[in-house]
Amino acid sequence: MGTSSLAALAGMGLFAMLVIVVVAMLLAALVLSVSFRLVVGYMPSYPRALGAVVLTWIATFVAMAIVGMVSSAGSGEFLSLVVQFLVGAAIVNYLLLSQNGSPIGYGKACVVQLISLVIFIVLALIAGAVMAVFFGSMLAHA
Repeated sequence: MGTSSLAALAGMGLFAMLVIVVVAMLLAALVLSVSFRLVVGYMPSYPRALGAVVLTWIATFVAMAIVGMVSSAGSGEFLSLVVQFLVGAAIVNYLLLSQNGSPIGYGKACVVQLISLVIFIVLALIAGAVMAVFFGSMLAHA
């Protein structure tokens, strides 16, 4: 009664997905800390930024489930981006405080989210270019 090769491949795939989610979470906390530093002027603690990222993912999941129930199927992508942006800004406002312990304000939190989004778009373009070069060179040698 050994495991089949398909079960082993599925387990490796699930492990790879777990590693990707953890790395994405850690990278998102770093990007959030850097964008907070650019807007507010000091860098928050990394565990607090990591908590903000995790809470943002959970709150966005819940908010998108609610929005998915009440909206039509045609407005999905843009609406999900807007909901993620607004929920993330609210959580940044409440969890990442200024140096004196007060909230930074929803406007500054929106700017932090906007800078974070721009940084992720740039990172995605760089990763896409690296993948295109890597896989393009593999296809050229085949």
